[in-house]
Amino acid sequence: MIVPLAPLIRSLTPAALMITAGLGMAAPARPALSLPVECRQQQQDWQLCRYESDQPGASWQLAFENRTVRFRHDGSGQMRMQLNEQSDWTTVKARWIAEQTLCWNEVCARGEIPLD
Repeated sequence: MIVPLAPLIRSLTPAALMITAGLGMAAPARPALSLPVECRQQQQDWQLCRYESDQPGASWQLAFENRTVRFRHDGSGQMRMQLNEQSDWTTVKARWIAEQTLCWNEVCARGEIPLD
């Protein structure tokens, strides 16, 4: 038996309609990989942050308490970094400065950083 939806929708209260509509909205996606590391920018003190990625080695971000730094690597050796959502993507080179400490220009992270 097929029931037409129009009469059912007309019978819903505005609040019920909003709740029903909200059920179909997707929740924000969580990264497949999220690890605690320590980060710093421009020689500031180290602070806890999170390494987050759905594609380790290709696309990741460092989530500080009040900002997120994004990275993209296309496999050609070129790596790009975006310091905040409003900034341009800039080309960066990764360099190790100590055991388990990796930097991209003035942004550094230390800990168990998955590279691929």
